[in-house]
Amino acid sequence: MTDDKQGLGSRVRGGAPLRVLIWMPRGSEMPGGHTVQLTMTAEALRRLGVDVVESYDDAADLGDVDLVHGCGLTPAQVHDCRRLGLPVVISTIYWGNAYEGDRYQRRALSQLPSAALRGGRLSRAVLSGHGTVVTTCLDEARREVEVALSYAAADALLPNARGEAAAIQRDLGVPTPWVFVPNGVSPERFGPGHTPFAERDRVVCVGRIEPHKNQLGLIRALRGTGLRLVVVGVPHPHHPDYSRLCEREGRGWVEFTGRVSLDDLAASYRSARVHALASWFETTGLVSLEAALSGCSVVTTSRGHAREYLGDLARYCDPADEGTIRRAVLAAWDEPPGPALAQRVLDNYTWDHAAVATLEAYQQVLDRPDRRRRTPVN
Repeated sequence: MTDDKQGLGSRVRGGAPLRVLIWMPRGSEMPGGHTVQLTMTAEALRRLGVDVVESYDDAADLGDVDLVHGCGLTPAQVHDCRRLGLPVVISTIYWGNAYEGDRYQRRALSQLPSAALRGGRLSRAVLSGHGTVVTTCLDEARREVEVALSYAAADALLPNARGEAAAIQRDLGVPTPWVFVPNGVSPERFGPGHTPFAERDRVVCVGRIEPHKNQLGLIRALRGTGLRLVVVGVPHPHHPDYSRLCEREGRGWVEFTGRVSLDDLAASYRSARVHALASWFETTGLVSLEAALSGCSVVTTSRGHAREYLGDLARYCDPADEGTIRRAVLAAWDEPPGPALAQRVLDNYTWDHAAVATLEAYQQVLDRPDRRRRTPVN
């Protein structure tokens, strides 16, 4: 910890540590990368001397804090902070209008429009009496406006990828300053272990079982290869039929572990030659970073921003093309990752790296002379 980081709190609170509220009012009931990111960043910030308070309630206590770090805040919640003179930064975790789901996820909404065509298709849907499509379009438009208003009212945005920041500016037209904050991994928990690559005996896929993560596409792609596939994760409560379909198509050769402890998760990575994540979109894919640090060859989706993190040290697949998934996994199975992949993660993408970048963003906001003159949300 540098003296500059230690001294930040004294400039804000007259000698007391900087006190930050990390606030996630929506989505915390659904464990995933977003909850891991916020809780692990909070732990790492505490190691830097920041006094962090966490809240996962709709109504957080905004008293006696110097700054609010939100994820999933509504415009009204940002307004409440601004009304009290509290600066607000937002971890965006933004997928953007480029996101597309698979046929399973979208078959009931076969005419769901992209942002560019929403108006025309919504009009046609109204005239045709397609009520489900109309409702979905309106919900999507409402959520997009809410996100744009929240981001525009914040003092800074903390995207996990530069491509994510570009998508926010392109899709939403939001001019709010942003600071790149990398996603991270815990080196003390994830490591290669002692099993040589040649003795590892499985392909592992870690993540909630849901259409977005595309386990079904991975199962179909690897059927008949003779590879052992282990799916680590719990079924998404909103998609029970999808989980059952995955189990049916993988019956007899795919292992579904359900929920596992962190120690068992680390052991799963250490037993795998390949970690495969064929999602329809990933800002990063925290599990890919964990797998890389654990000595796996990494296959991840070409859709999103994983390439910013892994460069040419991973293999990429198109979630819509089972052939590319199959070819990427088979190639990764035959070739150890080499030391550069894990070293890249250690050098750039730990939670301590994330906390340092986050604290620098806090400092930029707190030191900005015009911060308190910004117009609040009406």
